[in-house]
Amino acid sequence: MLDVYVRHGGRLKKLEASDSLPAEAVWIDMIRPTADEEALVERTIGIDVPTHDDMKEIEASSRLYQEDSHLFMTATVLSKTETEHPVARPITFVLTPTHLVTIRYTEPKSFEIFAGRCQRPGLGDDAASALAGLLDAVIDRAADTLERLSVEMDTLSATVFQSAAGAVRRTIDYQNVLRSIGQKGELNAKIQESLLTIGRISSYLEQVLATAKVSKETRGRIKTLGRDVVSLTDHAHFLADRVTFLLDATLGMINIEQNAIIKIVSIATVVFLPPTVVASIYGMNFHAMPELNWPWGYPFALALMAVAAVLPYLVFRRLGWL
Repeated sequence: MLDVYVRHGGRLKKLEASDSLPAEAVWIDMIRPTADEEALVERTIGIDVPTHDDMKEIEASSRLYQEDSHLFMTATVLSKTETEHPVARPITFVLTPTHLVTIRYTEPKSFEIFAGRCQRPGLGDDAASALAGLLDAVIDRAADTLERLSVEMDTLSATVFQSAAGAVRRTIDYQNVLRSIGQKGELNAKIQESLLTIGRISSYLEQVLATAKVSKETRGRIKTLGRDVVSLTDHAHFLADRVTFLLDATLGMINIEQNAIIKIVSIATVVFLPPTVVASIYGMNFHAMPELNWPWGYPFALALMAVAAVLPYLVFRRLGWL
C-alpha cells in the first residue's frame, strides 16, 4: 500500500489512492509494498527500493549509505508497545532532494501520529523537514514508552518490597513478578536498540546535511533530535540497571521465603523428635518395663513426651534461633 503526501499551502496533504505518483509528492509511505508498487516508486523517484531482507541487515554500511544524492537510512522502530508482546522492526527512510520515501512492514503508532500532525500548518512541507518531523514522532513515542515503563517499574518495586507492618502479610506471586520483570527488561532492551539506530541516523544526517540545501531550522531540529536520543538512552540505561536490581531483589526474596519454610520444617522436626523417641521407648513392649505395672505410667509417659517437646523449643527460643 502507498500513502502519498503532497505539498499544500505550507503543509502536507494526503492524496487518495492512485495508480500513479504525482510530481509534487513529498512523502511516499510504502506499507508492505507489492512488486508493482516498488516498480512504480523506482520508476518515478529513480531509486532502488531495498527489499525486506536488505532492511534486516545490521551492518552500519547496510543501514546508512548514499547513492548519488539519495540517502538510505534504516532504523529499528517499536510497535505494539502497549501489549505484552512489543515488536521492533526495521524501517527504511530514503531522503532525496525532493522526496522522502519510507519502506516498512510494520505499523508503529508514531507513523500514525505524524501522518495526522504533518497535515497541520507550521511543520514544513519539504522532504527534509518531513523526515525530521517523522523521526521526532518516533523519538516522542519512545519517550512516552520509557515514561510508562518507569511508572510500571515503581509499581513493581512496591510489590516486591511491600511492608507487612500493621497489616496481614500478603503472599506475593513471585512467578508473575519474575515474568513481569522479564517483560519490562525485554521492552527496555528493544527501546535501547531503537534509540541506538535512531541516534546513528541523526548523527549521519548532521554530517550530510551540513553542506546540503536544507533550512537552518531543519538542521537545528536534527541536532535537537540527537540530544534527545542521548538523554533517552541514558534513561534507558538507568531502567536497565533497575530491572537488574529488581530481578536480584526478587530472587533474594524467594530465597528468604524458602529459608523460612525450611526453618519451620526444621523446628517441627526438632520439637517432635524427642517425644517420638520417648514414645518409641515405651512402645518396645518389654516384659520387664517397670512402668507397665505402674498406675501412673501412662500419664507419666505423656507428661515426659510433653516436656521433651517443650524443652527444646524453650532452649532454642532462649538462644534466639526462633
